[in-house]
Amino acid sequence: MNNILKSLVAKVAISAVVAMGMGMGAGSASAAEPIKLAITDWADVLATANVAKYVLETRLNQPVKFVNADIGIQYQGVARGDLDIMVGGWLPVTHAVYYAKYKNDMDDVGVIYTGGRNGWAVPAYVPESELSSIADLNKPDVKSKLNSTIQGIGPGSGLMQASEKTVQAYGLSGYNLQSSSEAGMLAAVSRAYQQKQWVVATVWSPHWLWQKWQMRYLKDPKGTLGGEEQIHAFASKQFAGKFPRADVFFKHFKLTLADVEAIEFDGNSTNDYAAAAKKFVDAHPDKVKAWLQQ
Repeated sequence: MNNILKSLVAKVAISAVVAMGMGMGAGSASAAEPIKLAITDWADVLATANVAKYVLETRLNQPVKFVNADIGIQYQGVARGDLDIMVGGWLPVTHAVYYAKYKNDMDDVGVIYTGGRNGWAVPAYVPESELSSIADLNKPDVKSKLNSTIQGIGPGSGLMQASEKTVQAYGLSGYNLQSSSEAGMLAAVSRAYQQKQWVVATVWSPHWLWQKWQMRYLKDPKGTLGGEEQIHAFASKQFAGKFPRADVFFKHFKLTLADVEAIEFDGNSTNDYAAAAKKFVDAHPDKVKAWLQQ
């Protein structure tokens, strides 16, 4: 009964986020069925998804509806065909658990960009002689200056799952891995930076924070936070048949880490990721031509 109940709850959750996503802009009249593209409010996903949406809608006349959902729900929704595609699949480490569970029910459309990285970072003004590695967090003086806190993001994220393992692996007893959100983590870094206080936060690349603040990753000799990640687009098994031209686009959709961070920085600065995506696309016609191979 528990498994049946869990399945029903999951279906209701997916149906709810899909309904919410479809409700956005429901007044627009279009003969074409919109692609349900899953997103989260993470800077890298917003940058990538908005570029894809702009190109699909303006070059292929293909409507796109964003469906905001937690990352686990995204994988589940794509695997079940309730969502059409997601553009924030991190492999081989970050989303390994989700990928292992749903890989047989999804299509790996391709790698959008490489060079992704998860880690813990501190402001550059924190002396490297005192804190250069995660292992250094066990030093009493360091622990005191950090108020025994590691500033995290959302508890369901792959980064937080890896961070929990990191706390155990390095024996960081007495530390509080503070669950929050991306916005909460950034606010904590901003407050600390303004007052030159010590802070360690769970972060990743690409992200606009690297352009806003001078920070550095802590060394992770045990490798518990993973190495270089590839960011994939995962689609439902029905996607290629339902949206063949969009499928061709996503198979050729490639960005660089610098591209993503530039769009993020612009989108965050203006609080308008759609405008940042348009600006980037309009400035890179050669990229668009490569993406739209038919």
